[in-house]
Amino acid sequence: ELSKCSDYAVGERLLLLDRWEAAVDRKLERQDISQLGNGTHLRTPIYQGRSVHAQYHSISEWKLPEHGEFQVDFVSNQRPPKGARVLSTKLWESVLMDMFASKCPPEDRIAALRSISHNFWITSAHMRSLIGYFQSEQERADVFIIFYMRIVDLHNSKMFRVRFESQEEVKRLQDRLGYASFFPFFQPENARFELDLSKNDQRLCASMFVNLAVKEKFPHNLHDYGYIRGDGTRDPMPLGVPKSWANFDSIPKEGVFSATYNCAPEYRNFSHRKDIAVQYGFVNGIEDVTDESVLWWTGLTEPPEDVINLLEFFISRYDNIEQPFLDIDGVDGNGVITLREFVDGLDNMKCTKFKQQKGQTRTKEQRIDAIFRYMDQGSEGSVSIEEWKVLDQLWKEFDLSIKEFVHFLILAFGEDLLDAWEALDADGSGEMDEEEWKEAVTSIGYFGPASVVFALLDSSDDGNISFDE
Repeated sequence: ELSKCSDYAVGERLLLLDRWEAAVDRKLERQDISQLGNGTHLRTPIYQGRSVHAQYHSISEWKLPEHGEFQVDFVSNQRPPKGARVLSTKLWESVLMDMFASKCPPEDRIAALRSISHNFWITSAHMRSLIGYFQSEQERADVFIIFYMRIVDLHNSKMFRVRFESQEEVKRLQDRLGYASFFPFFQPENARFELDLSKNDQRLCASMFVNLAVKEKFPHNLHDYGYIRGDGTRDPMPLGVPKSWANFDSIPKEGVFSATYNCAPEYRNFSHRKDIAVQYGFVNGIEDVTDESVLWWTGLTEPPEDVINLLEFFISRYDNIEQPFLDIDGVDGNGVITLREFVDGLDNMKCTKFKQQKGQTRTKEQRIDAIFRYMDQGSEGSVSIEEWKVLDQLWKEFDLSIKEFVHFLILAFGEDLLDAWEALDADGSGEMDEEEWKEAVTSIGYFGPASVVFALLDSSDDGNISFDE
């Protein structure tokens, strides 16, 4: 509120800081990742409900008024230094538990976190636990943006990115943080992007995705792609995504380009992923980060539902995900599984999860084929042990999601799970179907994969869960 002297002073300092950081960028010859290609670090400036960019190409041309409401996100290009020390997990959890127990409204909790945020660095695991404490999207976005640039291990960022199930929520974060800053440099697998090519940073991201595909496996890694021209007509792209789009200057400056990125493990060019993280993400101290040191992750909402069903079957029968692969491949196996071996292996395990039920349109064979095609990311007609390990990534997410859910219940209701059940089972019927379950856990402030937790608890597969389950 610019009529307040303190707020006006903050606005003045933001504008000054923006000019200073822009000068630093020029001196260090950094890539311009700004929204409009004008070098500013201020994103989507709004004055009195209207975009400042409607009248001014650059915020530097605008004089700060002495009244009215000014709203803007400042996104610095400063990153954690190499070797930055992070808070211990024990101390971080203590901070979060004190915050959860506080009677302050969410906006005051966020203000308190903002006031101390410059004093320490955090990990991707810390960020994941932090956003789980905020129910509303606006609160999550505010606290996420405060701490995003404080994360020291962005190569593990997939473990918190998967918590955002809504593509609309991800898009709003991209708009505020910047598309290049929020780019999934290290783990772009299953990333869905929709980019407005009239914006500098989104055009830059389109170039990065295409260039990455060229370096890894072009054009196979770009799936479900499309291009809507500036006049609203759809380009059929009969020859696929132009390879020339790997060059930033060759990309059109209008229209919307969308696609999903995926890459089989054997085709990853991890060295190039690190290079673009340094060039466009300004990430420091990743010389020693290797493919093996990354926590490769997959979210529970990314694969088809039947892949989750298969994983549930394996979890109930095996201690690790490699054992079913070895059982299917056989004692004298060659290290890869064909579709025929996959089908026979599931039959030998007496897996009936995919048997066609009355009213279902897809046959058992079609469902198993879809699972196989999901795991065969290289489209060679076989699944290697490295491709199979996508199930291990899902298994880790299963385990962590359940632990987080139990931890949330203990925080909310104490150690006795009966108290939690009675609060959730509002009508006292002794059972909950999935819709009742999702409404109940949302009402108590849980942010997480509610549908997946329900499926895990529904051990009888009857569409309802009881207290015993």
